[in-house]
Amino acid sequence: MIENRQYKRYAAGDNASLGIDGSWHPCSVQNLSGNGLFLETFCRPPIGTVVELDLSSLGRYTGTVVRHAWDGVGVQFRDGHPHTPHLPDHRQGALFTNI
Repeated sequence: MIENRQYKRYAAGDNASLGIDGSWHPCSVQNLSGNGLFLETFCRPPIGTVVELDLSSLGRYTGTVVRHAWDGVGVQFRDGHPHTPHLPDHRQGALFTNI
């Protein structure tokens, strides 16, 4: 299956927190792109829920839950992700690896 994505995805293993209505839940960033990320988490806010994201190496962002999977949730950034053009790839020994 060929994926037609607008943004490159980067594999990550960074710790993060998912904020929902003032409660914070631990999670891990599985992958990241210019449009959003996938979080490994036991927390399953409903699709369409606006959440806060505290990404330990990149800062705080707001996003919207757009999908569920058995191991976590997909979140789309609101107003984009300002750090995306500067994300290094695996050839530079980065935290994130191009996938």
